[in-house]
Amino acid sequence: MKTLKPRTTARPSAAEALRIAAVQAPSLPPTHTVLADRSATLNLRLRLRLSTVAAITAEALQRGLTQKQLVCQALAAAGVAITASDLEDHSPST
Repeated sequence: MKTLKPRTTARPSAAEALRIAAVQAPSLPPTHTVLADRSATLNLRLRLRLSTVAAITAEALQRGLTQKQLVCQALAAAGVAITASDLEDHSPST
């Protein structure tokens, strides 16, 4: 059975680690990462009656929209900040 080698030096405390970092890089500000507004997936599972699903589908078809566009427009109308590109049809061309 393998055994781990014993640690030869003790780990510094949190305060000591911060002191060492401040000495090594005193002029560097804390790092803050700004994430790009990239595409992400939101999965919603809604238990709806078939008649409600049919009504959503029919309304989207009547307006020439996808179901996603219809839902995003409804969210926008309710005051949710929806990005303009999320209101566009991004379904694959057939």
